[in-house]
Amino acid sequence: MRHTRTRALPVTAAVAMTAVLAGCTTTGATSKDPGGGDAAGTTTIRTTIDVPAGFDPAKALSLPDYLLARNSYDTLVRKDDGGLVGGLATHWKTTPTSATFTLRTDATCADGTPITPTIVKASLDRYTDPRTAAPDLPTVFGPGNKVKVTADDDTNTLKIALARPWGDMVTGLSVASTGIVCPAGLKDLKALAAGKAEGSQSGPYLLKKSQSGVSYSYTLRPDYKAWPAWRTKIPGKVATTVEYMVSPDPTATGNLVASGQLDIGKIDASGVPRFDGVNGQSVSISPFSDFYLLFNERPGTVFADAATRRAVAQAVDRAAFTKVVSKDTGEPSTMFVQKGVPCNDPDSSFLVPKDKAAAAAVLKGKKIRLVGPQVVGPAGAGNQYVQEALRAAGADVTLANVDLGAWVGTVFGKPDAWDLTVFADLNFLGTLANPLGHFVGPTVPEGGGNLGAVKNPAVNKAFAQAAEATNEGARCAAYQKAAKALISKADAVPLVNDPFIYALRKGFSAQMLGGSLDDPILRITG
Repeated sequence: MRHTRTRALPVTAAVAMTAVLAGCTTTGATSKDPGGGDAAGTTTIRTTIDVPAGFDPAKALSLPDYLLARNSYDTLVRKDDGGLVGGLATHWKTTPTSATFTLRTDATCADGTPITPTIVKASLDRYTDPRTAAPDLPTVFGPGNKVKVTADDDTNTLKIALARPWGDMVTGLSVASTGIVCPAGLKDLKALAAGKAEGSQSGPYLLKKSQSGVSYSYTLRPDYKAWPAWRTKIPGKVATTVEYMVSPDPTATGNLVASGQLDIGKIDASGVPRFDGVNGQSVSISPFSDFYLLFNERPGTVFADAATRRAVAQAVDRAAFTKVVSKDTGEPSTMFVQKGVPCNDPDSSFLVPKDKAAAAAVLKGKKIRLVGPQVVGPAGAGNQYVQEALRAAGADVTLANVDLGAWVGTVFGKPDAWDLTVFADLNFLGTLANPLGHFVGPTVPEGGGNLGAVKNPAVNKAFAQAAEATNEGARCAAYQKAAKALISKADAVPLVNDPFIYALRKGFSAQMLGGSLDDPILRITG
């Protein structure tokens, strides 16, 4: 096989938590881009993207929002294999409730404004302002936490203090939605959202032209120097222009790559044999989306009953689901996350075992409204598999196999319109806190993240203990306890981590380091 498979470790326990516990200084030295830094002449990378909702990084909701934010707005830190490296920061020192960052001195905004601690503070103050309603705020700083940012331009440092411990804060600051917006963008938020705030960018690329829903073209800033110092070797050169084409159909995307109209394109697992080592082409496979079954447990619904939920877990074959969804390029999961995520327990002994006879005894005649996004396997094949598995157990299952927008609108906005969903989770944080947040606290209509109105006191207690923990061992023990409590009560069923697959023309590469989902590194190697 000639494909590149990234088996990423988002932040190892030794790297992440030694810093938290000891308050030691973590170094993330920065430099010119090791893949070449200088533009590769006038060469362009042509790739694919889904339709973004907007260009304000703080408002990022879907993957294309994050990808385009990454182009234009740098974060304090970045993910790499084996841990974090510096972005706009060169060093950082942490305690359970704070982090102090030393900034690099060569970073500027696109209008030439030096990026000082005061500039960073202004961006983060806006990000943490409740009026901004940044979707990732609870993930980055902890649910309901109070955040205070202090800048000291004389020492070139920035301090972020929290009211309560949140061990994932520094990792959270690697997420693209926390990208630093320069003063020109903060002065004109409407222009920022439209991608037209000139001088607002802290990152390497500027949006030069776009046709909404069709294409987006970015050009490299000639003055940009603030490349991260990746520990991982990154071959090739950066492009002076990156052109994104909206091409949601993986087969059509494959055709465009094969015909030379695209250089890098997202395909599904069925397309791998077409490109893997064929005519100099290759594929890049990286861990990506976590799929799991999530139940609507509101009073009066079919899954308010734990025995019925357990029967669903007994009816669904995780190995068969993996084969249908990812052609065995994915990895069956046990705790809603990919294998390399800190605190994950790869053991499967605590999962509800398959038992088709027991499932049939409970599910016969049950009416179930299943909704799933079409990204769950080719054309939503994973949703169809779940429907057929439950029908085989005697349930009366109606399936809404819909696009992402319709799925989000139903699961997040219409709590009375569904019973069961194949949840497609993008774990940008790269920790167990991300999926667990969908099962604790207030429901979505109440302003929280509890999608299925789950009421599991053991989960709530363990999640709260993890959030307050000041050391790695206690945090992992609490997160694992919460995950196992969900699984044992059949409040959710882990299924698979589905990969992100790029088809690559000869002379191009793509990497996603450290479990990062929003930071694909595209390079010209030819």
